[in-house]
Formats: sequence, structure tokens, C-alpha cells
Amino acid sequence: MKILVPTDFSEVAGYAIETAILFAKKLEAEIHLYHSANVPDDWEDLPADVRYQDELNKNIAIKARSKLQDLQRRIKKEGIACQYHYTGGKFIQNITEITDKIDFDLIIMGSHGASGKEEWFMGSNAQKVVRKVRNQIIVVKNQMRTLAFGDVLFVSGLDQEDQEAFRKFLDFITPFNVDKVHVMTVDTSAFFSQPAVIIKSALKDFEQIAEGFDVSTHFYSDYSIDSGVRHFCEDFDIGLVGISNHAKRPIKRLFVGSNVEMIVNHSKVPVLSIDY
Repeated sequence: MKILVPTDFSEVAGYAIETAILFAKKLEAEIHLYHSANVPDDWEDLPADVRYQDELNKNIAIKARSKLQDLQRRIKKEGIACQYHYTGGKFIQNITEITDKIDFDLIIMGSHGASGKEEWFMGSNAQKVVRKVRNQIIVVKNQMRTLAFGDVLFVSGLDQEDQEAFRKFLDFITPFNVDKVHVMTVDTSAFFSQPAVIIKSALKDFEQIAEGFDVSTHFYSDYSIDSGVRHFCEDFDIGLVGISNHAKRPIKRLFVGSNVEMIVNHSKVPVLSIDY
């Protein structure tokens, strides 16, 4: 099993590394660190004698590689196999290329989140990775000290595609200490809801898929899906949120946003974005 951890050496990136160590020990996985340095796109491709005349970018590159090597040594001391990957240039373009070349089972990212204009026009790096990279991605905002998640939540639109994502979510949580699985769909004023009898029938399908787990289903009302998830997590002390990552057309995303991206940006609870 391979786990990719992008890092910018910030505090929240450190949380992601600590989380990856927990997962790697539990799942006998190897960790791959990745950093994209803030140097021009083509700088790394220049001949060495030309490249290293640029003192500013040379120092950035040397420091980045040194930090990656320090992290690699630290992770190996934990008894975990570790490699690191370094590029210069555009982060999203480069991480997409790396994930195309290497078959990672999981990506773990730390995030400060994003809000206001930054959220709509730029977004956080975690938001961009969720949007562009086809993989299972966990986004953390705080340090995780254990993989005993307690109660977990799967957020669903209750369609057939979400059933497949729910099966993947159950597979993911099986090795860990989980007390109860909650399945929730959010009733918002922005959309016409299906009749309650249809919603309850669809939730029953999810109960049957989760046979063998202690499962509880919920038809939760709130003014948005994002706020519903946050309020539900507070009400039920949720340790992990899972949500299927439906692709959004760029124009539609601009007007209505991606529920996955909104939850990733705003949730204080670790979020697992499930690609299927």
C-alpha cells in the first residue's frame, strides 16, 4: 500500500504526516512525501551550471530537499518505508503527473481551509486536489493521535452511485475502531425534496449495504449541505466524514460549488473524499 503526503512544511502539513504515520503502521503501508517548490516552472529543467547561478531559486531548492530528507529520516526511524518526490513549478499540475505515474492507494493532506473570495476564485490546495486528482483523499485540519474514530458519518445524495462509494467507505473503515456508522442526507430549502417515504426507502438500502455494522440513518434539515454536515458532526461527535466525489462541470461548480470542496474547506473533522 502506498500513501502520498503533499507537504509545504507548514504546521497542518505536519498533522498530515503524523496521520500518515498512524495509517502506515496500521496498514503496513509506505509513505511518499511530495513537495512542489516555489520556483519557475522550467527552472528544474535548466542545465545545472545555468540553474545554480540563480542563487535565490538554488537556495529554495536546496532547503526544500533538505527538509524532505529530514522528514524521510524521521519516518524511517518509525520503521516505515519512505520515499520523497520534489518538483518545482505548479503544484496541481505536478501532483497530477505524479499520481498518474504512481498508483497511490490514499492521499493525506493537511489544510487551513479557505473562505470568502479565496474559496470561490482560488480555493485551498486541498480543495484543488479533491477537484483534480482521482483518488481517495483524507483532509485533516488538526492533529490526529489515534485511528479510533468512534462514530463516523457518510454523507449521501442517496443515488445508485453513492451506494458504490458507501461500500468503499465501509471497506476503508473496517480495519479501524468504529462504534457506529451514520448515513445522512441533508434536506435543504434550496431544493425540492423527494417525499419522505422515498427518502426513508433509499436510506433503508444503505442500511442493508452496511449489514454487520451498527448503522443509523438520518434525514437531516439545514440551510445547506455543508452546514448540515458541520452541525451533525457537532451533535453526534463524529470522528470521520466520508463523501463521494462526484465530478462537477466547471461552470456549474462556479455557481453552486462542490459540496465535497465546501465540506473539505469548512469541516474541523477529517474528511475522506471517495473516488470510484
